[in-house]
Amino acid sequence: MDHNRHVPSPSELPPIPADAPLRKVIEDRIDEIATTLLHEAVESIEWPTPMPIEHFDGEVTPYIIGGFLYGLDLITEGRRVTRAEAATFVLPVAERHAEDGIPLPFLFTALHAGIRKLWEIVLESASEGDSETIAALGMYLADLTGTISVLMTEVYQDSDFVLRATTRRQLSALCAHLVDGEPGSDTIAKQIGVKLSDRYDVLAIRVDGDEPRTTHGTLAARRRLRLANQVFYGRGAGEILNTFDGHTGVILLPAQVVEPRDDAVMATHLGALIDALSERLEVAIYAAHHPGATLAAIPAAAAEAAEITCLARQLNREPGIYQLSDVLFEYQSTRPGPARDLLARHIAPLRDHPGLLQALQSHLQHGADRKAAAAELFIHPNTLTYRLRRIQEITGYDPTDPYQSRLLAAAMTVHTIDQAGAPVADTDPGNPG
Repeated sequence: MDHNRHVPSPSELPPIPADAPLRKVIEDRIDEIATTLLHEAVESIEWPTPMPIEHFDGEVTPYIIGGFLYGLDLITEGRRVTRAEAATFVLPVAERHAEDGIPLPFLFTALHAGIRKLWEIVLESASEGDSETIAALGMYLADLTGTISVLMTEVYQDSDFVLRATTRRQLSALCAHLVDGEPGSDTIAKQIGVKLSDRYDVLAIRVDGDEPRTTHGTLAARRRLRLANQVFYGRGAGEILNTFDGHTGVILLPAQVVEPRDDAVMATHLGALIDALSERLEVAIYAAHHPGATLAAIPAAAAEAAEITCLARQLNREPGIYQLSDVLFEYQSTRPGPARDLLARHIAPLRDHPGLLQALQSHLQHGADRKAAAAELFIHPNTLTYRLRRIQEITGYDPTDPYQSRLLAAAMTVHTIDQAGAPVADTDPGNPG
């Protein structure tokens, strides 16, 4: 036994030279290894429904790579990673998963699966003469696993983290009270230290796309909620209230009491907010704005804005911010009542003739410009003329007559909404969707 052999102190570990062959193998394959570890970690968990790796890849993989590269520098020095150093890479990931509602045991399972996979890769890549490097790496991995486990546990038990999450839920509850017009909003606001504004700009938002209510869909929505809150609170903590759930919601922004209001400045402000949300959430967003609503008027304003977002999306408008004036004709055409029912009956005979519906849609969109409409449909203008006559024969309304074409346009709007789903008037303003 060699009594002169150096025994590492608690603060140090056997250094691995920068030119060690096995280390170079790991360094060269760092991107591949990081992706493999993440896949192994995600697949090790028995999710209630299948979980696509894409949900984690974009945000988690960079931290794995960053942690590896930093760790390789540390092992050259022969010292343990400190809690502060590990926290740089561990805390953002752990906090993300905590906010997403992923149970802590799931994280432990994933961590151990990832470390086990890394060790398999190390052994597969080793060659003769790597025994000392393998032994040193084993010590580093054991040390690192313990540090990460402690940090993840502390995140889930962190009172400040829990407090922040509780505060966000309270602010969301306050917003829901205001949107629903329920009494007691003043009391709730005082309890959480929020001074209510006399007026709010009401903004309904809806992400573009529909997701199934699967584990992945739920986690994707939670992720969007988490990222959206980062945008909201970065622009005025405690001032911007919202009910956003990752799919839809209402945002209340304290309105400027300066009169007259500068609509251009407000449009720029709201546009920047929606652009920031869209970029952060990596999804197109439909929004509708109702300016300067009093507290009593918030429920009606929110309901109107929510309907407008639904309407814009159902009509296949481009994502963006809308006001009632942007969809005034379509909005009024879809109001429940005898007029709407009559419009639906006018267009009903064409539902069995998709070619005629398409011809009518193009004719209306191009303002009765037959050449443009025919070109869009890849047909001869005479063919379009024939189809317009058939529409008149079937419906009793002439698409070429200015007044009757307006009726047909309204009927087409009703048809489009009916095809898209339930009438927009059935939307719940507190949770549009």
